[in-house]
Amino acid sequence: MTLERHTLRLQPEHNKFLPGLATSPLQLNMPHLLHFFTLILYLSIAASSAATTTDTILAGQALAATDKLVSKNGRYALGFFDTSTTKSSQYTASWYLGIWFNTVPTFTSAWVTNREKPINNTVSLELTISQDGNLVIQNRSTKSVIWSTQANITANSTTAVLLSSGNLVLANSANLSEVLWQSFDHPTDTFFPGAKLGWDKVTGGLNRSFVSWRNSIDPAAGGYRYELDPSGVDQLLLVALNSSTTYWSTGAWNGKYFSSIPEMTARHSISAKFVDNDREKYLTYNLVQEYMDPNMLTRHAIDVSGQLKTFIWMKGSQDWVIISAQPKAQCDVYAVCGPSTICTDNVVPHCICMEGFSITSPKDWELEDRADGCSRNTQ
Repeated sequence: MTLERHTLRLQPEHNKFLPGLATSPLQLNMPHLLHFFTLILYLSIAASSAATTTDTILAGQALAATDKLVSKNGRYALGFFDTSTTKSSQYTASWYLGIWFNTVPTFTSAWVTNREKPINNTVSLELTISQDGNLVIQNRSTKSVIWSTQANITANSTTAVLLSSGNLVLANSANLSEVLWQSFDHPTDTFFPGAKLGWDKVTGGLNRSFVSWRNSIDPAAGGYRYELDPSGVDQLLLVALNSSTTYWSTGAWNGKYFSSIPEMTARHSISAKFVDNDREKYLTYNLVQEYMDPNMLTRHAIDVSGQLKTFIWMKGSQDWVIISAQPKAQCDVYAVCGPSTICTDNVVPHCICMEGFSITSPKDWELEDRADGCSRNTQ
């Protein structure tokens, strides 16, 4: 997938003449020219360097479709991206606003804003702060709003920042610790360190869960969800959305680890914490720097396949490496191959059609969406 990546650039108000420099081209001499072009080159390099560290959108600024924000640690980027892999004559672009891993060569999305409503035309598209203080995707020419944070804002001015944690926050400009909206409260498929999986007991309207992509290029809600057990048991579940069938659980939290994951007691780079108080109930985790390689990144996500996977990426490598998957057997995922199929672990591909049946949608299978399974042969 080809992705143009640029950063937010602020345009200067005016360029001033250099003191003592002749304003007529006929009066320019070689020392003046060398001085002038050297300064222009320096200013261009300085502006480019400053642009690469932009992590903030202020009131009156906008992020264009070809720009991006980069977190201060350089680990995450936010911008518009197109997931389509083919550019045929019938090609229709599908653009999304999202956050991805900025240092990984293989483009890897971690959060998507408009996962159910792709944008087909990026002309005049921008991310900006509206007059009511909300962060919006809008058409710059018509001012029509495509997406909004829809926060209840009373602050005079707001600021959007992509934090080093990967959390996009909209905050009060006068007090950036006053967060008015954050992407961690609206996750897609990836569980960031420091984020929460669970719900707010006070409002009852905030329930953070993770839902797989529909297929390998479509971030719309897929077939599987990772959630806190709604029955009240202190455990996490993997659920098939089309049937509400639970096909894997962590087992109950015993104060130190989940009963079905005793390996959590071993010393490693992830430290989990389960919280249940009067205001909220959730699981969170952080990375233990003592056990972390500074050249390593981790990713914890519910995959298109329905498995909960943990990946690592080492500096210099070209792709992610899977270090764990739950459930461990792919065929333990509910209806992973769809109807009229046979699933076999430790074989690639896992899914084949039963005798006398053929793949219903070969195109979807190629994109790892096997929900339609196989259909009986008619001839």
